Amino acid sequence: VGMATAAAMFRIAPGKPRDLEVRIPIGGAQEGEGETGHPVSWEDSLRGHCRLRVPEPRYEALYEAALRTLIVHSPLDVYPGPYTYKRFWFRDAAFIIHALLCAGLVHRAERALDRFPLRQDRNGYFHSQEGEWDSNGEALWIMERFCALTGQAPKPQWHESIRRGAQWIVRKRLPARGDAPHAGLLPAGFSAEHLGPNDYYYWDDFWGVGGLHAAERLMRAFDPPAAAGMRAEAAAFTAAIERSLTGVAARLGGPAMPASPYRRLDAGAIGSLAMGYPLQLCAPDDPRLLDTAAFLLDRCFYQGGFFQDMIHSGINPYLTLHVAQVLLRAGDARHLELTDRVAALASPTGQWPEAIHPHTLGGCMGDGQHVWAAAEWVLMLRNGFVREEGEGLVLCAGIAPRWLTPGAVLSLGPAPTAFGNVSVEVEVQQSARRATVRWRGEWHGAAPPVELRLPCAAPLRCGADRQAVEIDLETAP
Repeated sequence: VGMATAAAMFRIAPGKPRDLEVRIPIGGAQEGEGETGHPVSWEDSLRGHCRLRVPEPRYEALYEAALRTLIVHSPLDVYPGPYTYKRFWFRDAAFIIHALLCAGLVHRAERALDRFPLRQDRNGYFHSQEGEWDSNGEALWIMERFCALTGQAPKPQWHESIRRGAQWIVRKRLPARGDAPHAGLLPAGFSAEHLGPNDYYYWDDFWGVGGLHAAERLMRAFDPPAAAGMRAEAAAFTAAIERSLTGVAARLGGPAMPASPYRRLDAGAIGSLAMGYPLQLCAPDDPRLLDTAAFLLDRCFYQGGFFQDMIHSGINPYLTLHVAQVLLRAGDARHLELTDRVAALASPTGQWPEAIHPHTLGGCMGDGQHVWAAAEWVLMLRNGFVREEGEGLVLCAGIAPRWLTPGAVLSLGPAPTAFGNVSVEVEVQQSARRATVRWRGEWHGAAPPVELRLPCAAPLRCGADRQAVEIDLETAP
């Protein structure tokens, strides 16, 4: 694990063999092992994790490698890489911890979240790097996702951190008065480094609104009046963003969202997709979201992947999967093309760099083992089998039609969701004309409604009392 930092050299005489014996002890307590300092095996680390079964070994192997990448890089804090990226960012942490949660590696996620308050300034700012105004929204969002996916109330030691983190967002917003396109938004900042130089980034604003909504849901359990105040603040922030986007649409002549109110449409618009993925602040078919994705697909893709031409200057696996997630949620089958391309770009050891050189197909940005990319692979496959949408679950929407071969059995689970842990199985009959979809949930409360969107079949809504259904694969819409 990690990179070689030393070399042992031995003289080898020409034409004469030399035998060497190397003994390397594997035991011993190291950072991030068991809470008592005792070594933890792979079996222990993976116990209870969400398992994937599909009739495509490459996809399964990449999923298994991604899980191990997540484990190796979450000793206490979570890190987006083993070497130059072995630093902490709230931005990367939100996605990595979300993947840990969705993969059932809940203890590791909880352990990392417990360290969040230690990185919070006295004024409530979740501080990893100066000038990045997305961090508070990301911290609050992932804390709320932990509570939702586990069915737990926020920990008492989190209460004050949640309150101060939400108040920081409220105070940090610019005044909403005036006609400036950035009125009521967060200040200009460095934001995500792949968006460009300092600007008033919608990425920051969407995370800010998402953080206020998360704070509201969290605070209902320990401070209902403050929760109501956060709901009002989220509404006011949303109104400011809507005003800004309306003005931008008039300026650009279409609903697509640029990176900031002062930018043209360029590759930085990838950040504005956060409104749909992962925050779900809008409907899956919101014209602003889909028009932004359409622009990116038309103008910012190269060799089948999203090419970020600012700073990263390469094909970006995890941002390609952000576009795929938006397409999946919208029911656009092109999500599979993007997912397949990311799979093809993986190294022989099942890893992705942060950005891939378009000619060598090797890395040109960051560590060669980029953990955010591994997290997105886990999240893409999980959401393909099961994802939350509104007050219910959507099952099987991201399954590849090529997997539905005679006698095939596909499965994922147990997958934590906001409604409880869910296991999903698809069994194709030998005739390949019908398939049986089964799901089993350990619900936090009442069973949610389920919508089946299996490819090659008509969508089907199922009541909360159903746990299995047979689907005709000849009724593709």
